Amino acid sequence: RSKRNVMLCVEQAGDAATMSTLARCRKVDPDFKRTILIRNKLDKYYSDLTPDNVSKWVEGYGDLPETLIRFALTLPWWKEGSPCPKPFNQLKDEMNTNDLKEMTSKGLSSRSRYINTIGFNNFVSFMEQKIELLFKEAIDPVLTNLKDLKSTAQNQKKDLDTEFN
Repeated sequence: RSKRNVMLCVEQAGDAATMSTLARCRKVDPDFKRTILIRNKLDKYYSDLTPDNVSKWVEGYGDLPETLIRFALTLPWWKEGSPCPKPFNQLKDEMNTNDLKEMTSKGLSSRSRYINTIGFNNFVSFMEQKIELLFKEAIDPVLTNLKDLKSTAQNQKKDLDTEFN
């Protein structure tokens, strides 16, 4: 339950009201301060989205707390038992491009506050910044302690130099 821990809650894209994994996350993180929702398989939901509902869907139809950080994306996939048809990074980039293209074609504005929550690349950018922030928060007390130790050691050296000279 440390604030330095983050939970990645992966659900299949769909109706936010039926998210069972998110319900389990709520038991551990009631205010969703450490939870990041990843709505996967967005491509399977494209046909249900229209200009009338796309913004409401991204917002979660009121079933998702406004403060919950969430992403909707499609991860690369291929037929089970078959080899990966293209290099994985190429598939990932294609899925990211498709997600953004589909969501904007359905009416999600590039000015929407949620456009940066669509696609794998936006998720990666967010996580890079989040990890950097968590690292900074974790390392700051260590650096402060090291500076204090250095200062104490310098003062002790100065005292010893004075005593022996």
